[in-house]
Amino acid sequence: MKTYLKTVFRTIKLNIGRFVAMTAIVLLGICFVTGLGTLSYKIEVAMTDKMASNNVADVVLKSKSPFGFLQQDIDKIKNHDDVYQVQSLTVMDIDDDGRNTRIIIAPLDDMKVNTYEVVTGSLPTDENHVVVLGESSVLPAFAVGDKVTVMGEEKTISGIIFDPLYISKIAEPDMINEQDLELIVYIDSQYNNMPLPATDLYVKTTTKTDNLFDAKYIDKMETLADEFEVLLGSDKAVALTLDQNAGYAVCKSYNEKVDVITLIFPVFFIAVTALVVLTTMTRLVEEERPQIGCYTTLGVSKTKIAMKYIIFSTIACVAGSILGVASGIFVLPLAILPAFESLLYMPAIPMDVDLTMGIIAVASMFVAVLGVTIYLVAKETKDKPANILRPKAPKAGKKIFLEYIPFIWKKLSFKYKSTCRNIFRYVKHLLMTVISVAGSTALIFAGFGLHDISKTSGHTVDISMIGDSLAMISVVVILFAICLCVLVIFNLTIMNIGERKRELATLKVLGYHDLEVSGYIFREIFIMAVLGIIVGLPLGYGLVAFVFEYLEFGSINDVKWLSYLYTIILVVVVIGIVDILLHFQNKKIDMTTSLKTVE
Repeated sequence: MKTYLKTVFRTIKLNIGRFVAMTAIVLLGICFVTGLGTLSYKIEVAMTDKMASNNVADVVLKSKSPFGFLQQDIDKIKNHDDVYQVQSLTVMDIDDDGRNTRIIIAPLDDMKVNTYEVVTGSLPTDENHVVVLGESSVLPAFAVGDKVTVMGEEKTISGIIFDPLYISKIAEPDMINEQDLELIVYIDSQYNNMPLPATDLYVKTTTKTDNLFDAKYIDKMETLADEFEVLLGSDKAVALTLDQNAGYAVCKSYNEKVDVITLIFPVFFIAVTALVVLTTMTRLVEEERPQIGCYTTLGVSKTKIAMKYIIFSTIACVAGSILGVASGIFVLPLAILPAFESLLYMPAIPMDVDLTMGIIAVASMFVAVLGVTIYLVAKETKDKPANILRPKAPKAGKKIFLEYIPFIWKKLSFKYKSTCRNIFRYVKHLLMTVISVAGSTALIFAGFGLHDISKTSGHTVDISMIGDSLAMISVVVILFAICLCVLVIFNLTIMNIGERKRELATLKVLGYHDLEVSGYIFREIFIMAVLGIIVGLPLGYGLVAFVFEYLEFGSINDVKWLSYLYTIILVVVVIGIVDILLHFQNKKIDMTTSLKTVE
């Protein structure tokens, strides 16, 4: 067993470049999927914790009567089996001094339900003081000590508060004309001498939940809301759940948009990642055909032969998956979630995570890689040992389609004719390279497209705020797609160099300079990558259109032409950087060793 494991680690050492690239690609893919997959869950947990710590009302009852709720109405609600606490208060929407204002009169420091959190300053200490809600897309940025007119009287702002029923910074509509509120001010009822009706009842139910956005919780609250209306009379009151709260609806809607991105982009991303990993394993098994023949000749079982490559791929996948999940949980959300502060009154980022997408991605990767590895080894070992020991006969040369177009073919120099023949001779390699690069290109373009739509769809302040928060996700998509593109090009190039060492060594023996030898390989990679870009741009266009349709936000027409240009430039730059880095590896090719016969 010890000797067997040595052969496994020797294989890793001899293929360290592709092993590291394969591990990095898995890490990148799993990190991306896990990180995006836990975003909406973290938002829900964060906002649930924030609202729950302030004992948010599960149901808000609003009186239809100008006299408000009578004590007997309040008692009916209190006596309901599913009610835990009830808080009565007065809420008025008025045009106050030319400003659309909501005035809330309540026992600010003694709220049984929906308690208020002082962000800065303090609660009122006399009738001349009020507190206001924090700044939003419409609400002005007040400071402690500022003056504000309330019902014709000048008041001093003693503090800025957080109200758990106002979790979004998007404008709240009033209850009369559904116009945006321009001021939400709170008056302590102990300093109010006027008799006012109880217009609202904040109800806390006995229902417990770890997630206020959970469908079961929402359904339960809607049922109770209907019961409360029947209990009081539907002509007397209207019952509103959190699902009908404007701020809650914004948060929920935004989470749904994040979920769309979380579902579509990671699926596409992991598909490209899996393809590159599978290509790596395919090339490795094909290259080690002589070793497989030796094992077969010595009587080693097919299972044991397959285990060598399974262990190779498993180590890469396990290392990449562990690092990917860890970075996806702890790094990616820390980079993205702060952008949500433009949209929501975000609390501290919780440690809770949802690993569903990460687990699915890891499982899919393992199933795909191990399945293909087993298939490839079985395919290579089904022949007689004597035949396996012989290298595969080179694919028969034949005319490529360009040779049937004389006015093009005759104008090509020898090196470009040779390049074209090599590209189209091995169709499987060509397709794998083109598809891999096309996938990376499509993701880069999709990231730019999402960024464009986030920045140009801001026809209103509220939509612009949603766009700003989505823009950060688009930046992450672009960065990860660029990294994936780097690894894809690096991995494919290093595999081509490894496969063709004898060919490259022969060129050196014939007197080719290092740059000419590198150009021999890199021209092929560049042409295949360009074909990948040509395929990838329309693929990215379709991906962006698909995402926008399900986001119900923006239009493909808002994608700027510069996004096409940036995508092409980035992929070309990546190819150039990788070629420069791998040029030095070409210089290290040992001609004597590489030209030794394998027959």
